[in-house]
Amino acid sequence: MTRRTWFQVGRIIVLGLFVLFGILFLGWQSVGKVYSIVGFVVVLSVFLDFLFRRNQKEREWQVWVQFILDSILASVLIRMAGGFDGPFTAFFFIHTFTAGVFLGIRGGLVIAVLDSLMIASMAFVTFSSLIDVTPTGSAFERLMHTVPSNISFQYALLFVLIYVGFLTITGLVSGYLSQHLLLEKGRSEGILRELREARTVSREILESLSDGILVIDNSGNPVSINHSGREILSLGDKWREGVCNTDIYTMLKEFQLAESMPSVIELSMDNTILECRMGTFLDHEGNSAGALVAMTDITETFELKRQLQEQEKLAAIGRLSSTMAHEIRNPLASMSGAAHILQMGTLDWKKTDRMTELISHQAKRISEIIEGYLELSRESKVSYTNSVSLAAVVNEAIDVARQGFGGLVKIESHIEGDFIVFGNQARLVQLLTNIMRNSVEVLENIIDGKIIVSLLKSSIDGMVELSVHDNGPGIPDDVMVHIFDPFFTTKKEGTGLGLFVARKVARDHRGRMDIESESGVGTTVKVSIPIAPPDVVTAETGGNK
Repeated sequence: MTRRTWFQVGRIIVLGLFVLFGILFLGWQSVGKVYSIVGFVVVLSVFLDFLFRRNQKEREWQVWVQFILDSILASVLIRMAGGFDGPFTAFFFIHTFTAGVFLGIRGGLVIAVLDSLMIASMAFVTFSSLIDVTPTGSAFERLMHTVPSNISFQYALLFVLIYVGFLTITGLVSGYLSQHLLLEKGRSEGILRELREARTVSREILESLSDGILVIDNSGNPVSINHSGREILSLGDKWREGVCNTDIYTMLKEFQLAESMPSVIELSMDNTILECRMGTFLDHEGNSAGALVAMTDITETFELKRQLQEQEKLAAIGRLSSTMAHEIRNPLASMSGAAHILQMGTLDWKKTDRMTELISHQAKRISEIIEGYLELSRESKVSYTNSVSLAAVVNEAIDVARQGFGGLVKIESHIEGDFIVFGNQARLVQLLTNIMRNSVEVLENIIDGKIIVSLLKSSIDGMVELSVHDNGPGIPDDVMVHIFDPFFTTKKEGTGLGLFVARKVARDHRGRMDIESESGVGTTVKVSIPIAPPDVVTAETGGNK
């Protein structure tokens, strides 16, 4: 019901009970006719108000008329039920308060003044000498003659003034509270309207998303799922019954319970590949309220990615084949030419030795090229369990360099101890010789070229450091950026795989490789590898050195 309807119901209840109890307790002979007329007027006013509101819009003046009418009718009832200082005069407080609620501050103040005038009028009639009432007069005159003779004029005046003050305060307070409540109600309704609109927009956005969204609460109960989610999971209108049997729901519940579970998972369902992004959300108090998953169909993207990877592999194979053919062609041409000269048999023994050495050198170069390419395809995740002495690795690598490619360069070694690591000695020697070969090549045109190979304990706990330092010209910045890129080289006959392979060997031994270079000073390559635990080394050597 509306406020106006509640107002009419209240009028009938209050004034109707007033009339009914007045007739019962004061008697029909005393107030029956007058109270009946008052009751009829009240009912008639309610009926007329209903007709006005049914046929036209509600108007404020109708409420004003009813409050003024109620003030007059109440005055008649109160006057006949004990006078202006009787117990029923308090009804005017209810009347004034109600007026403030429905008509605001102005209405509450006006009705308070009107009710005060009604009380003053009753008091004035009581003490007025203009009305001569006798017990033998008419019924109305006998009714007017009900005021005790011992009530003084001062009492009546004080009574009226007190009521005027309290009625005024009641009208102002109720009017203020009414306006304040209406204002707050308007704000609340505005906020609720905005929330409803925002909720509607959010629902429309969720329903229009191409990604499926599934939401569950803290207890794991499904809360909502959008249209795309129902299509992805092949669910109908009764989706709550079927969603609990899906892998998505099971995975989301596990994510909600397991904090270590990754938030993004790719899931294969039939012929569809879904990218599932999961997360939790909080309530307005900051507590966990549930979890949700966003499902994206990446089947087409995954297929395109797979095709792209295949194309990249084919392109890499093409580049490898082209580079390998180019690298091997030159040594083969040299070997073919030398073999042809030897076949002619016109050379003396010195030139024959030179041709033989050329063929051997080119064959070795081809072997190194093939080994480098094999290194590219070698499995990266290697687990070594064999103990290797790095001192032996350094000595072997230096011997290889001195007897081969580094014969014209001074090579020094600084070994601070015999450090044992888990690994493959041949590959570690390959690592060190690749680094030393680069240093030898940059020192070709330097008179006092020198290489220092050091083996010492690293500043990092549990690590040993191999370093190769040369006093060459250093590495330019533009070259340093690509120094580890495969096939990148600044040499005419280089393969661009030496340092790439060396770093790969270091990583396969759970180590790392760093290069420090300064123009005009030289270059230092540092390789750090974990030292094998002493107890393992002791066990393998039988406890004896």
